[in-house]
Amino acid sequence: MRFLSLSGGSGLTAAGDPLGSIRAASVRGVAGAGNFPKPTEPSLAAEPDGFGPEHRLANLGPELEPAAASLLALAFRDNPINRAVIERDRARRLEVNSYGMAATLAASRRYSFRRVVLESPDPSKDSFRGEIASILLSLDPGGYPSAPPPIAMQLRCLWGQGFRIIRRWGQLYRLLDRHHPKQPHCYLALLATHPERQHSGLGRALLNVWLRDVDARAMPSYLETDRSELIGFYQTAGFEVGRELKAFGRPIWCMTRPARNKEGSEESS
Repeated sequence: MRFLSLSGGSGLTAAGDPLGSIRAASVRGVAGAGNFPKPTEPSLAAEPDGFGPEHRLANLGPELEPAAASLLALAFRDNPINRAVIERDRARRLEVNSYGMAATLAASRRYSFRRVVLESPDPSKDSFRGEIASILLSLDPGGYPSAPPPIAMQLRCLWGQGFRIIRRWGQLYRLLDRHHPKQPHCYLALLATHPERQHSGLGRALLNVWLRDVDARAMPSYLETDRSELIGFYQTAGFEVGRELKAFGRPIWCMTRPARNKEGSEESS
């Protein structure tokens, strides 16, 4: 689950659980995503629908991961589950998240749709140089659970987060894993916008980019959120609450969206 908030993130696994990811991969394996249609590649030069001329849609490559991890750590810092799992002050939560997000991004490279919105204060320049304003990460059909990050990254995350926090993340992910859909689907793992750019419509526009790709492949989609204010946000995009879970006394809403065709109409069963 990636904890998306209009202010930050939409997924629970965002904080990272390297030991849990090994568990998940060993229990269920990583299915071959090659059996399903691949995501489309964005145009890095064109202005995407819903964005201004100061924005560019780009692939989240390894060179952008450090900046992306920092944004995600900040975006998810104050989410309910993040506070429940880490149980420390904001500075410590930010530090813990930084380790977890770096591991999460490293683990997502193989089977995922990874996009960022870059924002530049001077888009008129020939060479576009922008900072990350919004991030979306999803796992393709067959990509859940994601492969674990490199061993060195796992050890670094363990050192930075500590055994107690790692164990609590593991408890959470085992709960989520039990209720994760078994049928092929696209999994919205993370959607986050920089706190200074929240409520600007960037998150919605980036979500729409992803959903157009999902609909082009006629796949259902799934997400989890711990932010009650996001339920309506996702409902307007076609998601509905399928189940409510409880972890550390905090609710988690599991939301699904049925498969649609390229025109956005639901597929007939």
